Amino acid sequence: MDKTGKMILDLVPEEKMKKIPFFIRNHATGKTIEKIANEHPDLYKQAQECETLEGDLKEQLSQIINDIFDLKMKKHGYQ
Repeated sequence: MDKTGKMILDLVPEEKMKKIPFFIRNHATGKTIEKIANEHPDLYKQAQECETLEGDLKEQLSQIINDIFDLKMKKHGYQ
């Protein structure tokens, strides 16, 4: 995973990440980053140009990735 993907994943609380079974965690996180890059290319491009995520960009990406994970976890019963 690239630096941008790692920065975005760092916005997900550790306790939420631990609920994702380890044997599918890499797949789930990788596909989620791809989804964000495809559905929000403007935000992803901004994130690529940053050394650290701050301000509105950080808040927007945090909301997006955490909403995606909440939906996926609810769908698969990992609440």
